[in-house]
Amino acid sequence: MKPAKLQDADISHESSLLRRIAQQDCTVGIMGLGYVGLPLALASLKVGFRVLGFDTNENRVAQLNSGSSGFEHIPSAPIGEAIDSGHFQATGDFTLLSRADAILIAVPTPLTRNREPNLTFVENSTRAIAQALRPGQLVVLESTTWPGTTREVVQPLLEATGLKAGSDFFLGFSPEREDPDN
Repeated sequence: MKPAKLQDADISHESSLLRRIAQQDCTVGIMGLGYVGLPLALASLKVGFRVLGFDTNENRVAQLNSGSSGFEHIPSAPIGEAIDSGHFQATGDFTLLSRADAILIAVPTPLTRNREPNLTFVENSTRAIAQALRPGQLVVLESTTWPGTTREVVQPLLEATGLKAGSDFFLGFSPEREDPDN
């Protein structure tokens, strides 16, 4: 059983996060601004959240910050509007992850020769998040992978910071629904 003081902190982090989400007063950080991450960003913007989009591709960051989606099936206008209003910014500066209240990991998980997900992008993203992780944040793995990846791979990397999932920060899994081959 946890000491009462820690339980109070748990309730405080959870209530604060839930209140900010309900009031649409939070920033969503999205790791990976490709065919999954960019629609997530647009959906988050549409319901009123601020979005910080993170990508390692400098050209992609510049393209988005100029107001272009870079995808035929994703309109550029909402991106330009969100940039102009100050509600969206694409960046390669992962120190800004500490500003996000919720961080969604939407990076590729290409298949290996053995047809298993290559978790290199997930692991690298999680390590970047760990560098900026603060109490009260929500981290959600969106990338498609096997059941258990969140607990077996992501959670240990984040908890290496000394913060604990479920009390100091919150952790979830919500697999994306896009299929790039179809």
